[in-house]
Amino acid sequence: MKKPDAPAPDADVRRARLLGFGEQSVSKSYYPELKRRLDELERFRSLLDQTGEGIFLVDAVTGRIADTAGAAAFMLGRPREELVGRLFADFWPAEAVEHLRGLFCGDFAAGRMETVLSGPGGKAGGLSVEVTFRLASGEDGAIAVIVARDVTERKKNELALKRAEEKYRSIVENAAEGIFQSTMEGRLVSANPAMAAILGYASPRDLMRHIKNIVEEVVPHEEDRQRIRSQLARYDEVKNLEIELRTKSGSLIWGLINARRIRAAGVEPERFDGSLQDVTMRKKAEQTLQRYQDELEQRVAERTAELTRTNERLTHEVTIRKRAEEAAEAANRAKSDFLSMVSHEIRTPLTSVLGFAVIIEKRLEELFEKILDDDPRRRRQAGQVMDNLRIIVSEGERLKHLINDVLDLAKLEAGRMEFKSERVDPAEVVRRVMSASAGLLATKKGVSLNTRIEGRLPEVAGDRDRIIQVLVNLVSNALKFTERGSVTCRARAEGHYLVVEVTDTGIGIPESEQHKVFEKFNQIGSTLTNKPKGTGLGLPICKHIVESHGGRIFFVSKPGAGSTFTFTLPIA
Repeated sequence: MKKPDAPAPDADVRRARLLGFGEQSVSKSYYPELKRRLDELERFRSLLDQTGEGIFLVDAVTGRIADTAGAAAFMLGRPREELVGRLFADFWPAEAVEHLRGLFCGDFAAGRMETVLSGPGGKAGGLSVEVTFRLASGEDGAIAVIVARDVTERKKNELALKRAEEKYRSIVENAAEGIFQSTMEGRLVSANPAMAAILGYASPRDLMRHIKNIVEEVVPHEEDRQRIRSQLARYDEVKNLEIELRTKSGSLIWGLINARRIRAAGVEPERFDGSLQDVTMRKKAEQTLQRYQDELEQRVAERTAELTRTNERLTHEVTIRKRAEEAAEAANRAKSDFLSMVSHEIRTPLTSVLGFAVIIEKRLEELFEKILDDDPRRRRQAGQVMDNLRIIVSEGERLKHLINDVLDLAKLEAGRMEFKSERVDPAEVVRRVMSASAGLLATKKGVSLNTRIEGRLPEVAGDRDRIIQVLVNLVSNALKFTERGSVTCRARAEGHYLVVEVTDTGIGIPESEQHKVFEKFNQIGSTLTNKPKGTGLGLPICKHIVESHGGRIFFVSKPGAGSTFTFTLPIA
């Protein structure tokens, strides 16, 4: 702020003129006393000029400024000489002039107001001042003493404070969570609309009119009330406390409470400031989730118990099955050993029987040719004897083949079959088997035997005799079940494998019987025709031989259209 005006330089001259004395009158006895008083007045005037307030003396009759002091010149932006003698209304706003007139008219003896002084020339942006008016009596009549105090900074601070309060109030009024203040006894002092809405009241006023103690009336459970009191007493605050609250309608909701004690400052009493969030939806969701989790855990426990029981049962069944398998394996080994032993024991005398039967057949045939005459009866009897001998030889041969098949199968299942490893020409094997099988066509007038070898076949590694055994079995089976048409053997190389197919145009295999084709002692043919029974072990033995060589055997068949049996062997 600008310093107040200094005292006028002709103060002594003016003082002497006012007293009416010249230098020649200084010796008068009352002059020193007057001078002392005038000096005191000048000192008082100097003090007034140093104050930060502007002082104006206005004549009640003329309305003109009689004198100024202090910061008056600074406030109006003019020197004191330009102010004294001018109308008060020339420099002050209309409301101040009206106030001054009321003072002169006797409406009041003193008054106070706030106004804004414009800058020099009526410029905007003047000072905000607080003005006091007082009417005093002077030698020449009534005079107004006007004191103006610069309150610009205070007004700025008040405006900033007001804006901050409005901003804070707007935030509080529009907050989504409830905000409240209460006394130490729990009586609500203030609350925002969200607080009232959460608890089911129409307005904060309605809330504060009905609720006399926020803890006692809103918190329904004593243990929760005790927790609030305990935490406030111990820590002066409550943090993130989730409890049930009672609304105006009596229903219960879940709320998240935060509150703290505000210590007394000056004349303000202690209070609690707090906030409240409605977490009912989240709490219900958590409770639902917890219920589902409990149900899931229960189901998992039940399922685990069930699986444990099932596992125990399966373990028991596996143990029993394992024991059964071990017993079956032991029985199978015993069976194989028994079959091997019995087959050997049977084959030895059978060989002798077959040998003697063949010898007897030849000798009798020679003998009958010498001794038989033209007697038909004797010749018929001799023919019957020879037929019986031939049946003995034929059945003996069939029994020998059965014994050999049983021995082979027992060795294969026991893993005791020994295979020679040699390089085998598959084309030579196919030609030999098909040539040997041509003799079987003597009674098959309507069947042709065909061989198809595609290109130059690579050699395979394996047991030549066993491979021939497989092919002979397949070709003989095809011829046995084919009355008309053909039996064709095809051989070709595909990738790293030799592929051999035996195709016939016979009766085929019904779908209901196809799954039993490679089973032991199974006779598909016996259910289809009146063909003589075989051993029922040919195809199972073929399967074992092929798989032991690293190949596989399979077939396709259509009833009435024939069958195709295929086996593969890896190329050497």
